[in-house]
Amino acid sequence: MRKRLIIAYDIFVLAGFGAYMALTVWRLPEALRHRLFTASMGFLTQLTGMPG
Repeated sequence: MRKRLIIAYDIFVLAGFGAYMALTVWRLPEALRHRLFTASMGFLTQLTGMPG
């Protein structure tokens, strides 16, 4: 029971942080938002080993 509570709490915290980051990024200027998205996708492709 305790393990499920910890996992649920972690999911809740990560979802809240994700929503906060999404709202923060949404307010950025278009060019900066595009650069941030491109950099994060590049990092994700390197991390997973998939060709970009």
